[in-house]
Amino acid sequence: MVSVIADIRVSGPSAVLTEHTLQELPEAEIRIQYQGSSEKAGLVVRECDFDEFESKVETDPSIGSYEHVSDFSDVRVYNITAGDVPTLVSEHLASQNIQILEATSPSGDSNWQLRVRSPSRKNLADVLSECRREGNTTQLNTLYSETNPPDETNFGCPSMDRLTDDQYDALVAAYENGYFGVPKGTSLEQLSKEFDIGSQAMSERLRRAMNTMLESHLQQDVAKAEH
Repeated sequence: MVSVIADIRVSGPSAVLTEHTLQELPEAEIRIQYQGSSEKAGLVVRECDFDEFESKVETDPSIGSYEHVSDFSDVRVYNITAGDVPTLVSEHLASQNIQILEATSPSGDSNWQLRVRSPSRKNLADVLSECRREGNTTQLNTLYSETNPPDETNFGCPSMDRLTDDQYDALVAAYENGYFGVPKGTSLEQLSKEFDIGSQAMSERLRRAMNTMLESHLQQDVAKAEH
């Protein structure tokens, strides 16, 4: 099975710093330099007042402790340990054997932007669904096979970020249960029971999701033809 690479955005109770420090100090730019475990990481911080950053971190419930390690020109390095928070995003990823390749929070963005390597699309879909069930906000920006990375005219999977969470979950469930197969592996009625909605509502949700995906990919084809 070929692994996939994905770029995702996540914030919420399972994503440290996103609900407090990054909300109150949006100019901060943070990159995870290394991760010793799911709970411990080294951060490189820039583009902000470091004393103010430390003040915010001290009162951030998602952080159990922090240590100022060193300074380099206009950046400062910290070690942090997560506080008493729900299951961390990093723990969800590790449980599905998904590797974090890069983790940043750009200036002006209170989310974590993660590039990850997943053994399969299903592993990634399971993690994103579980994160949302725990009250986090997730967004899948790009998704592609590791053996077929996007080039400058291949936009990965931008249509994914135009789907609502409900539409995304419906598409994943329909695909995984063989709804689009020939013959079908499941019925619309069975899918609708899984989401506790009527068959008509499920049908409309899937049609809207498919329309969004097709519209986006057709626009990509036009853009590629113009290059």
